[in-house]
Amino acid sequence: MQYIKGIENYKNDNKTAITLGKFDGLHQGHELLISRVIEHQKQDKVDSVVFAFDMTPLYEKKNIAYDRLLTNEEKAAKLDGRVDYFVECPFVDSIAKIEPEAFIEEILVKVFHAKYIVVGTDFHFGYNRRGDVEMLKEYSAKYDFQVEAIEKKQYQGRVISSTYIKEELKKGNVSIADELLGYEYGSMKK
Repeated sequence: MQYIKGIENYKNDNKTAITLGKFDGLHQGHELLISRVIEHQKQDKVDSVVFAFDMTPLYEKKNIAYDRLLTNEEKAAKLDGRVDYFVECPFVDSIAKIEPEAFIEEILVKVFHAKYIVVGTDFHFGYNRRGDVEMLKEYSAKYDFQVEAIEKKQYQGRVISSTYIKEELKKGNVSIADELLGYEYGSMKK
C-alpha cells in the first residue's frame, strides 16, 4: 500500500474504486465501505483507494482540541496490505471551499480516475457541504463512474460512529468500544 499525504502527491493513471470520509477509528461502519472498494479492486482490476479528510487543520484554525481515535499513521498501518492507496487530505481552505461540482471533476475524475465511488448515505462534500450522494449520482453518467451509497451499520439500534465510540470510551465501556471498532481499541497504540 502507498500512504500518500496530500492529493497533489497522488500520481496514478489507473481507474480506481474510491471511498471517502474522515475514517476516524476505522470502525465497523467504515469497514463496510472499505470492503466494497476491495471487492471492486478484485473483481474489476481497479486500484483501491481510501481517501481520508484530515480535519486537523480545521480544528487548529478554530483553536479546538481534535479528539481522534487513530492518527493518520495508525490508519495507514491498519489499511496496509488491504488497499492500494491511503490518501490523507488535509482539510485546508482550498478543500473546504471547493465547489462540489469542481470536486467531482477535478479530484474524483481527473486525479483519481474514479470508476466506483463508495460512500455512506449521509456523505457530504464541497463548499458548505452542498455535494451529496444524489449529486454524485447525477454526475455519474457524465463522467462514467458508479456510485454506491452504503447504509450505516448499527449496533443495538444505534448507528456506529466515532462519536458513539468516544462516548463509550469516556464511560469506561472499552468492550463496547472494541465491538464497535471491530478490534481492540488499545491495539493500535502499541
